[in-house]
Amino acid sequence: MTPPPDPPPPEGGRVLRWFRRSFLAGVAIVLPLAVTLWLVVAFVGLVDNNVLPLLPGPYRLTAEQVPGAGIMVAITALTLLGALAGNFLGRAIVQEFDDLVARVPLIRSIYGGAKQVVKQVAAPEQRSFKDAVLIEFPQKGYWTIGFITNDAPDLVEAGMVAVYVPQAPIPTTGFLIYAPREALKPLPLGPEDALKRVISLGSAQETVKA
Repeated sequence: MTPPPDPPPPEGGRVLRWFRRSFLAGVAIVLPLAVTLWLVVAFVGLVDNNVLPLLPGPYRLTAEQVPGAGIMVAITALTLLGALAGNFLGRAIVQEFDDLVARVPLIRSIYGGAKQVVKQVAAPEQRSFKDAVLIEFPQKGYWTIGFITNDAPDLVEAGMVAVYVPQAPIPTTGFLIYAPREALKPLPLGPEDALKRVISLGSAQETVKA
């Protein structure tokens, strides 16, 4: 004998499930937007608070009335600085500054290392990031993206290569690892595309090369 079908859930139960499903769907839509807006507002406020005080009094009072004015000032200043550094006089000034920093112990190591990393990150396909690879780090069985920076380091035994492992999502900080080349897994991605995956916390999915 066929058992009777289960009775339909009470009306209140269906309403509760509908409310819960709809509420979670609304949260899924609004929360990413809210987090993005909060980060943008926090970043703009941070820049404004550090840049606007550098302006002369009358200009500062005017700029403080415009949200994001600090961003505009910073972009303008960086653009002008880059344009200045591109001509003969600017290059001479930058070189003189580099020479001055090179005479200061400890500071020269930090400045030189930071400058080199920034250059590599800004254009990895044209700099010392030669190949994108996977390396077991921080322990065996866990893989992370790294970049071969030197095919023949002179500090370790033959057959080892220097690998820079950037920290996500800020690749200007990371770890220098010497590893045997055979322990690395080559990635079918160029350095630039591999770096995008690091910065995007793995969410960027480029089409791999055949």
